[in-house]
Amino acid sequence: MQFQTFDDDYLRRLRDGDSQVEQHFAGYFGELILLKLRRRVRTRQLMEDIRQETLCRVLRAVREKSEVADARKLGAYVCGVCNFVALELIRREVRYDAAERDFDERPDPSRDADDLLIDEQRRREVQKTLAELEDRDRNLLRAVFLEELSSDEVCRRFGVEPGYLRVLVFRAKARFRQAYTRRAGAGR
Repeated sequence: MQFQTFDDDYLRRLRDGDSQVEQHFAGYFGELILLKLRRRVRTRQLMEDIRQETLCRVLRAVREKSEVADARKLGAYVCGVCNFVALELIRREVRYDAAERDFDERPDPSRDADDLLIDEQRRREVQKTLAELEDRDRNLLRAVFLEELSSDEVCRRFGVEPGYLRVLVFRAKARFRQAYTRRAGAGR
């Protein structure tokens, strides 16, 4: 594959819907995306979904929002969108796979009764630790990890931007870890 540079004329024609430029865009970046994903994604269908979603989002951004002002940065923009879409779709797939496995699993008769008691004890400790946290931290951790809400839903519920949500979750997890460790140390 031969790498290419892009100019303002190319970007303008892409914005205007020139079919020749659109075909080139889809072919060129579609191939790059598939090359990028071949080691990170386990199924061909998921690779194709990521490729299509990335190309659609980039075209929408170029046409509607004019987010790409410098044509020389088009490749980097496509790569960034691809990374974001891949993480989003892979996370969604893993979440659904885990949910399906949870419904299909039956209690394992080989599991020791002590294991079940230990699991229950840990669950109670986690609930007690959550109860010690401030309301915002407790509700945030429940929404993200127990209710498994989407980032968009959590952002709406808490009235924060996605970038700041990561900061809040990081801080809440750190406070939980600190409280859990303190409880474990006090119980000895």
